[in-house]
Amino acid sequence: MKKLILSLVILTGMALQVKAGGLVTNSNQSASYYRMLARGASTTGDAVYYNPAGLAFLDQGLTISLNTQMIWMQRTLTNDLPALKQHLDPSGTPRTGEFIGKLYVPFFPGLYAAFKTGAWTFSLGFNPPAGGGSVEFAKGLPMLELPVCGLPGSVNGAGIPTANYSMNSRLEGSSICYGVQAGATYRINNMIGVFGGVRMLFASNSYKGYLKDIKINPNVPGLLDGSMLGPSELNAKGDVFNAMADGLGPNDPQYVPLKTLAGGLKTVASQIPGTMELDAKQKGKGVAPIFGVHLSVGNLNLAAKYEFRTKIVLKNETDPAKNAMNLYPDGEELRSDVPALLSVAGSYDIIPALRFSVTYLHHFEPQATIESWDGTHIIQRQDLIDKGTNEYQAGLEWKVIRKLTLSTGCQWSDVGVSELWQNDITHNLDNFTWGLGAAYHFTNRLTLNIGGIYTWYNSVSVGKTTPVQTYERTNKAIAIGIDFTF
Repeated sequence: MKKLILSLVILTGMALQVKAGGLVTNSNQSASYYRMLARGASTTGDAVYYNPAGLAFLDQGLTISLNTQMIWMQRTLTNDLPALKQHLDPSGTPRTGEFIGKLYVPFFPGLYAAFKTGAWTFSLGFNPPAGGGSVEFAKGLPMLELPVCGLPGSVNGAGIPTANYSMNSRLEGSSICYGVQAGATYRINNMIGVFGGVRMLFASNSYKGYLKDIKINPNVPGLLDGSMLGPSELNAKGDVFNAMADGLGPNDPQYVPLKTLAGGLKTVASQIPGTMELDAKQKGKGVAPIFGVHLSVGNLNLAAKYEFRTKIVLKNETDPAKNAMNLYPDGEELRSDVPALLSVAGSYDIIPALRFSVTYLHHFEPQATIESWDGTHIIQRQDLIDKGTNEYQAGLEWKVIRKLTLSTGCQWSDVGVSELWQNDITHNLDNFTWGLGAAYHFTNRLTLNIGGIYTWYNSVSVGKTTPVQTYERTNKAIAIGIDFTF
């Protein structure tokens, strides 16, 4: 049963991603992104995050961009191990091997401000660039179920006919990594702007889970009727059968079978753990520089940005009463870096009313340090990454009338993890995102941005023979934002 306990603590240190992007960094940081995706050459309010060097081409004065998002994601894990179908829920229905986690983010902010005076622009941003959200697996996960599903087979091997088991498990993880960015942009001339700044990240993770009420249904004609029994009930039945055997006496032919059954039930009861709980939190912070350059030549804009790796050390804050076997000691530290990021982008005005934009992003994940704890030692998970994630974005904006702009875009994310990277909590899948939306210009200084996206993920199956586990996801989200200048 030690594996059962270890399963609980694997949770700690795993970030929760709410949308397409790198393994850690999220791309969705403004409503303008939602409506056309390729924002790497932006010269509007969200350029504070996507293209800070492009702030050199803002109008004089203060520009503010306020954005929020609502995100819905479902994670589906399917394991084909036949023993999982021996699990009966309270209604007596066998489990299918499918485990579903639901994530909902009601508020995902992106707040940006830039003040331009002369050739200088000073900017400040607040957003969750390394993700956030809360996911709940109301019926647990395969990693909790697999050690338990072998119980019927083990009990049968001990000579006690048993067909099924039941259990009650639940896991919920929440994660947020807020970033505060500050910097300055300088317009060298009419064509070139450069940026230098820093971003501080504040990471906070919380993980809660339990596993309890493990029961089996031994069925011995005339003695046990196949009802679900937990450890206390198995012990009680063992006492009853011991008493029955003692009442009959050693010479009775039922004496040895009753004593054997009683001993077997008590042995099984001793091997079934009681309630186990996990209540762990992690906190950490880090800071990294950011540099960027923007070139504007006629209808063409070219931009590049490089964010250095952010070293983050997460420290455990664990409730000792809810930390099975002390496998996550309070105060233990793990590295969870945010990888470096390179953005290269361009936009071109085909005609004054039609703009085409592209962005390429590379996440340097193998060069980061991403650690997790397996109960005995620290695992260097970056060693399970074959290559950094590459993202390819393209977007189109069409100014239908003076006040209304329609836009659309797409994004392909190519992740580079090995099969060993994938697990119940941290799995990353190649994906394609489509976005659609509009911008309504109330005045030259006030614009409303709205958009929505849907992400399709390529499912991944891990394992060459049974059990094979398949990972699937769906994601949809909407965003609204207001940009205005003074």
